Amino acid sequence: MESIFPESNKTKPSERTPQGMIKYHRLQKWWLEKLTASERQRIRNQYSPMSGSNIDKGNYTHSSSSTVKFLKEVGGWFIAKEGDRPLALKILKEAESNIHLSTSVVDQHFLYGRMMELYYKGREEEGYYELAKQYALKQIDIAAATVKQMERDHLSFIAISSKKYKSMQHLTIENTPFHIPSHTGYSQLAMIYKNEKNWDDVIALCEQAINEGWCGDWEEHVDEALRQKLKQKAPN
Repeated sequence: MESIFPESNKTKPSERTPQGMIKYHRLQKWWLEKLTASERQRIRNQYSPMSGSNIDKGNYTHSSSSTVKFLKEVGGWFIAKEGDRPLALKILKEAESNIHLSTSVVDQHFLYGRMMELYYKGREEEGYYELAKQYALKQIDIAAATVKQMERDHLSFIAISSKKYKSMQHLTIENTPFHIPSHTGYSQLAMIYKNEKNWDDVIALCEQAINEGWCGDWEEHVDEALRQKLKQKAPN
């Protein structure tokens, strides 16, 4: 996976004191030392969040995003194009290095999903296929804790929003219940095991997803895996 960016890292005078979200998240050293000048410019040109926040200009005193979540979102802009993926990897690895004991398990969940996506898209690269599986498993390892935190966040959102905003005063736990979403790690790894014809692993993985309540067509995957196992055992 070859980067489309030249290696030059000559910092322009105007870049030597980055502001914006880079300063807010205390990422100045990483921004200036780990990224090339062309990579920084690529991020400026491409990164366009709905919030309109500027990556390295302006003064920010508040953000609803943790450093992990912020970098995960920035990295997500550079996964689609193969030439951008080395840059995406730099950004996502920096996000992972910022995981601490206080980091939200939900932020970790979405970061691992993004890294799994990156590695799977580049699975022809040496080692990337196994790394995609590793990050799927990392996401699965925290799945039970993630769903508990998602539910707490949902209840907190209802409690705060129904008091703060008139348009949301009607919200209650009863009319806006929490629903467990789908899980990319389980889905991706189930597909990988299916392609590898590891039917026992497909069954075990999908049953685990069912037990945890994640949304998905897990029963269909289990049924298919059982049929394939029977075919393998059938006499020729």
